[in-house]
Amino acid sequence: MKIMGVAKRHAIKLLRRAVGLPTGDLDIVGRLDGFENDVVHGWAHWPRQKGRRVIVDIFADDVFVCERAADMLRDDLAANGIGDGRHGFDVKIPPAFSRGAKTRIRVRPVTDAPLELTASDERALFARSIGRNDYLRATFAEAFDSERARAAPAAPQPSQKTELLFAPTPVSSPPPVLGEALCAYLDQNRYKWDLADKFDATLSIADREAFLAHYVEFYGRARRPLRIPLSARDIEFLNEGPTPQERLAPSRAMRLFAQTPGEDARDDERLAAIFRWAAFGAAAFNVEDCLIASAHEDALRHCDDADIPFPLSTFMKRFLDAHPMLRGANVARENERRAAYFAILLFAARAPHYLRFVPADWLEAFLSPRAGAAPFEDESRRLFGAGGVTIACWRAAIGALGYDDEAKRFRTRTPSGHRAHSAALPAPAGETVDIQLIGPFSRQLGIADSCRALAAALQQLDYSVRLCDFTLDYPNRIRADATPLPTSPARAKINILHLNLEELPSAIAYLPDIWSQGRLVGFPYLEMPTPHPAQMLGLALVDELWSASDFTTQALAGHRPCHTVGTSARPARRRGRSAARARVYEDIAGADDFVFLASCDALSGAFRKNPLGTIRAFLAAFPNDAKVKLVIKTHSVDRVRAERETNVWRSIRNIVAECERVLLIDRILDDDEQMALIEGADCYVSLHRAEGFGYHMLEAMALETPVIATAYSGNMGFCDEQTAFLIPYRLIPVGPGEYPRTRGDQLWAEPDFTAAVDAMRAVFGDRDLRERKVAAARVIAETQFSTEAFARRLDARIDEILSRRR
Repeated sequence: MKIMGVAKRHAIKLLRRAVGLPTGDLDIVGRLDGFENDVVHGWAHWPRQKGRRVIVDIFADDVFVCERAADMLRDDLAANGIGDGRHGFDVKIPPAFSRGAKTRIRVRPVTDAPLELTASDERALFARSIGRNDYLRATFAEAFDSERARAAPAAPQPSQKTELLFAPTPVSSPPPVLGEALCAYLDQNRYKWDLADKFDATLSIADREAFLAHYVEFYGRARRPLRIPLSARDIEFLNEGPTPQERLAPSRAMRLFAQTPGEDARDDERLAAIFRWAAFGAAAFNVEDCLIASAHEDALRHCDDADIPFPLSTFMKRFLDAHPMLRGANVARENERRAAYFAILLFAARAPHYLRFVPADWLEAFLSPRAGAAPFEDESRRLFGAGGVTIACWRAAIGALGYDDEAKRFRTRTPSGHRAHSAALPAPAGETVDIQLIGPFSRQLGIADSCRALAAALQQLDYSVRLCDFTLDYPNRIRADATPLPTSPARAKINILHLNLEELPSAIAYLPDIWSQGRLVGFPYLEMPTPHPAQMLGLALVDELWSASDFTTQALAGHRPCHTVGTSARPARRRGRSAARARVYEDIAGADDFVFLASCDALSGAFRKNPLGTIRAFLAAFPNDAKVKLVIKTHSVDRVRAERETNVWRSIRNIVAECERVLLIDRILDDDEQMALIEGADCYVSLHRAEGFGYHMLEAMALETPVIATAYSGNMGFCDEQTAFLIPYRLIPVGPGEYPRTRGDQLWAEPDFTAAVDAMRAVFGDRDLRERKVAAARVIAETQFSTEAFARRLDARIDEILSRRR
């Protein structure tokens, strides 16, 4: 017998002690590591059963959510000698079962004497040994709560917009070498997540595999429970492997995402690997609806004893045997086989793909009445009593997970065979509104402010308007004052996607088809003079574009019809400089200090917003004047991850620590505080290198605060020599790491340093000039960028669209 190493035994002993387990011999050790962002993390290991994986049941608020094998690779476990390190689990709790951090999570390894994994130093809770029926009752007692049961959704309507996600990529590239070009959506993601230099699927089969593996594992797991888009060709490629001669050969997906036996493995070992992938592995990667090869389905659905009532397929037998609480049934007896059918159908309510491995004719017989109740109902009453699970409730449960019980497949495929989450969503019913505005209303960021401004203008018009919050891919914090809005869209004659172009394809991929019957308008902001490859698919998906500035219109007009409709500043309630200064500057500036203010969201880019350039110009303009101060207002510095960006903020903190006249505010302000911050300043400075629009500059004008601004990009719709102190610039290449998804030929402005220094001195020293510009700027803000003026411009364009529709 092989003796366990001393170090390994000691590591296991320490880990047992850490999770509160007795340090003697146990069947299982493990831990519930945490629950963050609706994901449960933990591990479980069977030290004395080499190669065997622990099965865990996951509960949220005592409701069974799913069952998984603890088989994910964990480097920390491997480093500490805990088995082969593949004992982790990582489970996304679906929204229907989650109350966020308030959700009570329980993880129970399935053993003859069940225990519960804990996240504290408390001793693990052991339950008495229970039998199969008691286990099923305990697991599924709350799983079919009538409040959670929903009717199966109506059949979705195919959308041409969805099909466009899988068209050839609109980004030009050299012809493929040995690999294949990606479809439009996957190629867009390659650019969107800055992976173009790392992955080029056109070079070789291995390179294509590498990108798809990354896409499914990292992007796909982050998206759970949403189904990431995969083209029919991608699905076919990932399911390749088994052949008529080698039906049990592993699929490419299995090779990429799961442990597979070697080429000399026995058929039983290969079938065991196929079962593990079908039962647990594919679901862990959220691809159980499409990445189980058809040859493997056939092998797992095969029945050796098909001539008896309710025969058990290969999958069913292996599932029972792999499950400590279900194994040992005498399957030679029909009543035991019926009990097995019922148990597997209970689990299928959370993993509907199991139904594909149950003999179809006998599944139908199990659910159909025969001279009375259906066998399903008989088993339900036997297990749960008179109030057991009904067939209707069970069908509703699998339907809610997107499984079509009649077609025996998931609804996630388009008519062309592509996989898209939107394909499973029924088109909304009910009244069609005139205009629907979709955008990240609830987030703390500039485009959310723009959404609210656009909504306010639309609501002044004589149209029916619906607002829909869409926050996918926007990591910014939720506004404390965010008004709850629907997250499910309805039908509309005009849909406005007020999203950045690189985020727009996700709306098509993950929202139901609301696009077929109306006009789709994109309303993006652009900070570069030409679109990036990550933005090309977004351009291809919309019918037309609206923009807030001529800068954006000029950048996009060659790609889609583009109309400059402008925008509006948030209504500004002027309280007076002294009152505003007292509201927010009390601890950082005196009443007679001259305060320059620069502001930016740290997640918007330190190189683009250029706060370090503002500090340089300020200290050159006022090297020693104690009564002149510069305030840098930002938020979310702690969430910046790019190395070059973090270096900028580290340098700014060093300057702030060494110079008491440069101050940093790193927190989110409410709207009232933000307005007071701008009004209480003596000058607002934006030495930006590029701006989509520049809302804070416009707000400063409305609040009668002088503005210094780079004479480039979106702000030039309201900045001129009469309204602002303009800083000349020269165009320079965007450097590596200075802007997300930068192309080699992208340019932006480098504001003239000497001119910036002179402008700061002029604002400080020339009161008459300052007041003339302030007066002119206020007129522009109040006449051209009021909500009423914005509404008039929108009305003109909407009337054109609806007139053509009529």
